Amino acid sequence: MQREVEALETAELQRLVLAAVDLYTDRDALALQIAREETAAPRVVRFPRWGTGSGGTSA
Repeated sequence: MQREVEALETAELQRLVLAAVDLYTDRDALALQIAREETAAPRVVRFPRWGTGSGGTSA
């Protein structure tokens, strides 16, 4: 069986998803994880990209 539905606008879909998960979100844990990822981001950027002739393989 195949059904067609109308797509939601991106902003509306984001609003609905965020509202649905808001009840289950630990804001303190989320803020801590975001801070960890922002701190780690500069370290991740320093790794060479794969497939650029630096010994990695392309996907």
